[in-house]
Amino acid sequence: MSFRNPPKIKNQDGKERSVGFEFEFTGVEMKDAAEMTSELYGGKVEQISGYEYAVNDSEFGDFSLELDASLFLNKKYEKVLKSVGLDVDKLKNKEKLEDTLRDMASTVVPFEIITPPIPISSLEQMDRLVEKLREWKAKGTGSSFFYAFGLHLNPEVPELSAESILHHLKAYVMMDAWIRKDANIDLARKITPYINEYEMDYIRFILQEDYKPDLKTLITDYFKFKNSRNRPLDLLPVFMFMDEKTTKGLLEEELTSARPTFHYRLPNCSIEDESWSLAEEWNRWLLVEQLANDEKSLDQYSRAFLNMDEKSVFGMKKKWIKLMDRWVNNVR
Repeated sequence: MSFRNPPKIKNQDGKERSVGFEFEFTGVEMKDAAEMTSELYGGKVEQISGYEYAVNDSEFGDFSLELDASLFLNKKYEKVLKSVGLDVDKLKNKEKLEDTLRDMASTVVPFEIITPPIPISSLEQMDRLVEKLREWKAKGTGSSFFYAFGLHLNPEVPELSAESILHHLKAYVMMDAWIRKDANIDLARKITPYINEYEMDYIRFILQEDYKPDLKTLITDYFKFKNSRNRPLDLLPVFMFMDEKTTKGLLEEELTSARPTFHYRLPNCSIEDESWSLAEEWNRWLLVEQLANDEKSLDQYSRAFLNMDEKSVFGMKKKWIKLMDRWVNNVR
């Protein structure tokens, strides 16, 4: 399957847009994954800690590899152990302890490869990484019931404006149920809090025809409805980039960095599955961009959603998925 182009290939400065990826997996040691990445794309491997590697100065920029757990990355475990009287700094075999903790964690906590921004015209180069991880027998989402592993996409936003961000948000909340069904999101991921659906109260609020907020209002409302980074489309990074003062003043999370991208967290990372492809997940995301870029259809389906919601007594999800299925078949 090939990677399709989005409606807008260039950003507001006229430069080609880029996409970052975050692959969650286990079964391959970080050192091996780092060396594999270096072999594919060039760059120098650097070990930062027992939980972190980097591949610097590759053909695309810097890759990061880490154990995906803040407990380990921030060494919060040291505070936990000190609370019970064990000072890690005084241990002679501190490295052995870290290795033991890492091995225990890796059974349920994934390793993660975080790519630099990849130009849209070069996305197929990421297939080489997926293929190499498969060769090394990497374990992805479907390898165990306990592996709630995800693929995160970080597409550069086409325009840094409240209107554009809202259009993509509206498009996403209307596509969410269809994408979950079409992508067959794994049960382990569904029962975790990482990809919680947007609440209906918030969806009804933003789909109103007269909702045309400026950036500060859009951000404030996002927090007012108790949205966090644990949404399938996490807007906190782009909010932080566009208005750091407002976002920081409302943010209670620690793990949010400012970047001009959407943070799309929904897909499985089914590296172990030969039929799974990165292009398929990317192309599903592009349906969101297509709907966001078609203002007439966006308004039409917003009204249809609100109307169906108002008239449905026992829920509307199945009916709405059927309606979106017809739209998808028309635009593909």
